[in-house]
Amino acid sequence: MAALVTDRLGELLEEHEHLYGVLCRDATLTDIELMAQAGYHLVWLDLEHCPQSISELIRLTRSIEHLGMVPLVRIPELLRTNVQPLLDGGVRIVTLPDVRTVEQAARLVQLGKFPPLGQRGVSSTGAGTGFQLGSDSLETLRQADRTVRLMVMFESNEGYGHLEEIVGLDGIDMVSVGPGDWATGLGLGGREAKEYLAPRIERILRATRDAGKISVMSASGPADARYYFELGVRIFIVGVDVAMKRMALVKTLRRFQNGEV
Repeated sequence: MAALVTDRLGELLEEHEHLYGVLCRDATLTDIELMAQAGYHLVWLDLEHCPQSISELIRLTRSIEHLGMVPLVRIPELLRTNVQPLLDGGVRIVTLPDVRTVEQAARLVQLGKFPPLGQRGVSSTGAGTGFQLGSDSLETLRQADRTVRLMVMFESNEGYGHLEEIVGLDGIDMVSVGPGDWATGLGLGGREAKEYLAPRIERILRATRDAGKISVMSASGPADARYYFELGVRIFIVGVDVAMKRMALVKTLRRFQNGEV
């Protein structure tokens, strides 16, 4: 008998037309609980741009999952030591930033999927399989592969040049775009950056939808979300934890400074 492996992301996508998440660079257990109370579905933990360790993020991951949300972690570099511990710790989505080649995407699949598709090492006590493999370990691993998603981010012209090959790769389940790094790398900003990237982002999202993969995008507001939804996006990142906390702190103080009680 296989161990019970649940697919929370799949369940949420069946239950809701849209899913909402927060990108976290300084998350605490209290933050995670408040996000669950507020009704968020996904928590994006960012190893690329935060000082927290893998072990800290795995502890947060367990709370995220037990509160009914989906944990996603962006790794800082494509290394086995960045992927294996996260997956063994119960992370459901591993994200590779700035994918530039098909070989990088294929390496992510190697590290993140069990044989025969990949070469992920097997742990008999991983959190993602309930700390057991059951009597039918191969079926448990097959189920685990279905509940773990691997995501790549397009953030350069180089990666964009291999769009169809990367998006179509077996084992790459999700796609996102990092317009900030992409534009900065080209020396673009403001309206010029938006005009340059908009058609390219549209093409990426259409290619992702056509390949039957899941796309994730940051949205600055409902208009952004509606625009991306028309292109097949169903998961929206609606803020960064540090910026959201800063905004709440500033707004609260301003109310008193301006005489509003």
